[in-house]
Amino acid sequence: MNYEQVLRYAMQMEQDGMSFFSEKAELFSNPTTTKLFKDLAKIEHEHYIYLERQLNSYLENNEFDLSDEAMKREENIFKNREESEHIKETLTESDIPDMTILRTAFLIERDFKEFYENAAKDAEDDGIKQVFTKLAKWEAGHEALFKNEYDRLMKEYMTLPWGG
Repeated sequence: MNYEQVLRYAMQMEQDGMSFFSEKAELFSNPTTTKLFKDLAKIEHEHYIYLERQLNSYLENNEFDLSDEAMKREENIFKNREESEHIKETLTESDIPDMTILRTAFLIERDFKEFYENAAKDAEDDGIKQVFTKLAKWEAGHEALFKNEYDRLMKEYMTLPWGG
């Protein structure tokens, strides 16, 4: 496996996710939804920074930064951000008018998760396997968040009386 190439591709995926969330944030009139999508764009950017740090470590030292500090710092960033910004509650309280955007967000996160799971499975180096496994876990959390909300809103929509 060409780890440099895989990391660069993953970085591009995270940049694309960041662009998606940033662009879609501007489409909402609801400030709660706008903030949520802007926050998710920041999280994707943090994933990009994490990958960039791993790529630089690999290119400079031919190994990955698996120090407890590096791995825990990234884990705590996302855990603390989710808790401090109450992402689940924010999404539940928001009024997302376009289910297509929500479904697209879910599919983006699922694609990211599957990419990282496959990369981890194919990796021969234990260090990069740990990096990809951690990223897959983070993306799985985002995927579940969007999927649960999409399902909830779809159920609400399907039980509305015809004509509103």
